[in-house]
Amino acid sequence: MGKLKSDIALLNTSDNKLVGKQIINLSHVESTMDEAKNLAICGAREGLVVIADRQSKGRGRFDRKWLTTPGQDVTISILLKPVFSQLHMLNMIASLAIKETIFKITQEEAEIKWPNDVLFKGKKVSGILIETAMSNSTHVDFAVVGIGLNVNLDPADEESIKDSATSIGLITHDTIDKYLVLTTLLSLIDKRYQLVLQGKDLCSEWSSKLSTIGTTVKVSNGKNIILGYALGVDSVGNLIIETNKEKITVSSGDVTLI
Repeated sequence: MGKLKSDIALLNTSDNKLVGKQIINLSHVESTMDEAKNLAICGAREGLVVIADRQSKGRGRFDRKWLTTPGQDVTISILLKPVFSQLHMLNMIASLAIKETIFKITQEEAEIKWPNDVLFKGKKVSGILIETAMSNSTHVDFAVVGIGLNVNLDPADEESIKDSATSIGLITHDTIDKYLVLTTLLSLIDKRYQLVLQGKDLCSEWSSKLSTIGTTVKVSNGKNIILGYALGVDSVGNLIIETNKEKITVSSGDVTLI
């Protein structure tokens, strides 16, 4: 495990919380995702949150490197144990909570880009990675929801993202308290996750916030490239695309708006 920090007392918890009831705050780690998964295998309770100031091997989808400013951005992984029928809503929970967090702090509306990015004026401010462990095709042992949220990142310092990323600090033109962002985000994730555990379906709300819907898109999915019009999503969040020949349902991929 990475080096523990002591300033975790700045984070508020309450007796009725599930997400964030236990928090491990690390100054440095290779990956919060890997830390959370290892702790899950060792029997950690649902709702555990692993936080790190710096990751040496932080990753997004397709093992892409996730860049952050050490100590200034939010990089967390959350251990959850939903049933299989709730699994598809973890991404919805996270992206809706991120969007709401950004609005609470900036009074500006971010947008959700299918499947798992949150943008502001077309630039990426947050990404989500979900990895699961399953005993069989329908039994979820645990899921880890990883979130990278740019709080005070200045993309100009990183050549690879200088034109494609932004941060809450750039939106507000101010330096933002990372722990304010973190406590807000965890509270909103906890609220939505507990609603899902009680049977609420978030798909309709989530789909209404997707900037991808109603646009012409190019989806790269492994070896395939699909060009078409994004009609909407199905009941589990898969993207429905109308091409010149047919309607295609896509469960994952990189989306480019055309």
